[in-house]
Amino acid sequence: MSTAGYVGIVIVIWAVSGIAAAAVFMGRRGRRAWYWYLLGAVLGLLFVPIAMERGNRPTSSLESRPGPDPATRAGPVRPGDGHGPKVLIGVDGSPDSDRALRTMRDVLGGHAGELILATVVDVAAQVKADERTDEEAEQLARARELLSDRAAGLAADRPAAPTGTEILTGQPARALLDVARSRDVDMIVIGRRGSGLSHRLLGSVADQLVRDATRPVLLAAAEDA
Repeated sequence: MSTAGYVGIVIVIWAVSGIAAAAVFMGRRGRRAWYWYLLGAVLGLLFVPIAMERGNRPTSSLESRPGPDPATRAGPVRPGDGHGPKVLIGVDGSPDSDRALRTMRDVLGGHAGELILATVVDVAAQVKADERTDEEAEQLARARELLSDRAAGLAADRPAAPTGTEILTGQPARALLDVARSRDVDMIVIGRRGSGLSHRLLGSVADQLVRDATRPVLLAAAEDA
């Protein structure tokens, strides 16, 4: 093999090692922005400690908005309003995520006491709002829009239950488990699969929730199940 061939192999191994580090140490923990994989390809093995440090950062709630008090909402008060189970629903805009919302409505009907919609973004919790990158600011804007849209849909369909929202950062399953514990929810609802890279590469958020949760987890079946 020529010298150029050996150099090419070294370059490929270098790039793949950095991309693999981004996938294993960051992608599996919810940090899936494309630029991490580009940086990994450039830095190669040098990116491994960076990916480990970034991926192991603790989970955090970036924005938390409680639902409206049932006593202050307009319209008639139904029996059981505010007294049903408190439900945490993980959303990411994927088809399975939206199916989880429909499943929750089908299973609980109008009997939920409080709904909490939560989504996970790849934004560092320690960074001040005015120091965030354009990509991070865009992620937060998309997350707010997603939660607002899904909350409005739930309010129109099930006005009895107040709906709060959480924008989280960190490994998705761990972030959802942390907020489930802090908000003392009675049930977690999530789609079987979500958006992002492949299920096999990133691992299953749903499987980790089922394995580690200390409260019931309702999984919405995949469309092809």
